[in-house]
Amino acid sequence: MTGCVGLGKPSTTTGIAMEVTPNPLDFGTVMVGSSSTQTVTVSNSGSVKFTLTKVSASGAGFTISGLPNPETLVPGKSIKLTVVFKPTSATQESSNLLVAINAQSPHTAGSLKGTGSNSLLSVTPSVVGFGNVSVGSPVTQPLRLTNSGSDSVMIKSVSATGSGFSISGLITPQTLTPGESVNFTAEFNPKSAGTETGTISITTEGTPVNVGLNGVGVSSAAQLVASTTSLSFGNVMIGDSPSQQVTLKNKGNASAEISSVSVTGSSYTLGGITSKVTLAPDQSAMLTVEFGPKTMGTLPGKVTISSNAPGSPVVIELSGAGTQKGQQQSVALNWDKSPAQVVGYFVYRSSKSSGPFSKLNAEANVDTSYTDSSVASGQKYFYVVTAVNSENIESSFSNEISVTIPSQ
Repeated sequence: MTGCVGLGKPSTTTGIAMEVTPNPLDFGTVMVGSSSTQTVTVSNSGSVKFTLTKVSASGAGFTISGLPNPETLVPGKSIKLTVVFKPTSATQESSNLLVAINAQSPHTAGSLKGTGSNSLLSVTPSVVGFGNVSVGSPVTQPLRLTNSGSDSVMIKSVSATGSGFSISGLITPQTLTPGESVNFTAEFNPKSAGTETGTISITTEGTPVNVGLNGVGVSSAAQLVASTTSLSFGNVMIGDSPSQQVTLKNKGNASAEISSVSVTGSSYTLGGITSKVTLAPDQSAMLTVEFGPKTMGTLPGKVTISSNAPGSPVVIELSGAGTQKGQQQSVALNWDKSPAQVVGYFVYRSSKSSGPFSKLNAEANVDTSYTDSSVASGQKYFYVVTAVNSENIESSFSNEISVTIPSQ
């Protein structure tokens, strides 16, 4: 809430308006002998500047600081003041926030309140954030209720509000002696996807204790992701059989069940993953693709991976060309040295403009040149380069260039 007050004589202070936030300023329960500090903001919300000459509190237990000298506030300007509540007895205290404008008599601009107590309950943590929780998969967090006061406290009841939130382990009624603690548990079991908030309320003979709850329900689903969606083998001599690997990872929050893995293209064979493999969340598996051309020319292929994950199947495009000895061609690439401190460069290639690109060199190339000897006659290729620093962090792709291999 905010407080707004017009002050001064009409003939000289027309347009003066002051706003105090928050108002009232509530300190809740503070243990006798201890203190609590909060901040209050005083703003000029009018159209005429004024000078704040004095700020004080009218009641016992409250002190205000932050105005060592008069402060002139032009319209829209504000000043932050520090308010301290230090109760001397176990009673409810209230006070007015008094301000003096342009050296006039003090006026009430806001209210202050707080309660002194000889028994003080605290909960650790005071706010419980569950983060993302899968629907139907409850998550719990431990809490600790402590009586740090000098008197025993009767816990009358405890409850939790908010969809999906519940508590256990805190028996009521029960009495906590000075210094005694008790552990209990909060649970979040979302029934549907979406953000939820709630509150744990602990009722005592005095001031209740509240704990904020929040969490996000997320739908349970597998997410099967391949490290690349294309593999290019370039020119391969008939009789040779190089291989490349693809990592499949489940990035979802439910198990991914791979039901089948198949390949088209007579020159390609698969290894590593067989049908009916189950990947738990964050689990990975390796798929090996081998290219063994038996004829000359371009030889396309495709890997199809079917699963229970949304977006199934995952498809990996394959390309390669069979060649004979004496027909090997290559592409010589050169680029400018990076102005940043780098340890090397990676070269990427694609058969399509803008990718997806496949990395050609497994280790960072320290030179600013690279020869691609795995190209196919009559094909067009697109290249980009990245720089990598000593922390193995890669830069973004360079500008793309294209090269067409002459037909033989």
